[in-house]
Amino acid sequence: MRTVDLTTGSRDLLGPPCRDCTWWQRPDPFCRVDRRAWERAVELETGLFGKVALDDQAVLGSVHAAPSTLVPHARRLPAGPAGPDAWLMTCAFFYDDEFLHGFQWLLQDLEAALKLRQATALEAFALRPTGVGDRFRGYLHERNLFNHEVLEGSGFRPIRSRGDVTLYRLDLATLIAVPRWAGLDVRIEKHAAAQPI
Repeated sequence: MRTVDLTTGSRDLLGPPCRDCTWWQRPDPFCRVDRRAWERAVELETGLFGKVALDDQAVLGSVHAAPSTLVPHARRLPAGPAGPDAWLMTCAFFYDDEFLHGFQWLLQDLEAALKLRQATALEAFALRPTGVGDRFRGYLHERNLFNHEVLEGSGFRPIRSRGDVTLYRLDLATLIAVPRWAGLDVRIEKHAAAQPI
């Protein structure tokens, strides 16, 4: 598996429901938004608006994110608004809804990319409680929110709740960048006092 930045040049890799979705970009439900113009604006300011996971040439899924100031709908959500210093992880799409490992893998790659861009934090809205059938899903499509258990398991902490919606935050300063496929050479010296295991 490998990942690529989600940009205007790679937008063809987006899942069909994502290509024209403007749920997060609309300040109100009746406002019309040009999704491609929004993508260009985010890319111009930040260089990407998410990450895509590929297995050879097959698209496994994507995670979308942008600086919270560029995501108007987040101001209207219960438990909002997101922090002005944070990036907001808005949504995810995977062809296999239960591919939780892939979601977490892609989330880590997004976190690394944002840390390299010196982002302060990554935030996301989650639904509490989630249904029994959602326990292996990172993103709840029909609700446009994340699974709170998956976010908590990935190091996010709750910031604010209102009703069933909670805003979560991951401070990126707490992350340490380590190459994903780094080889590790460990030498163990035998000491006279060491006991066999």
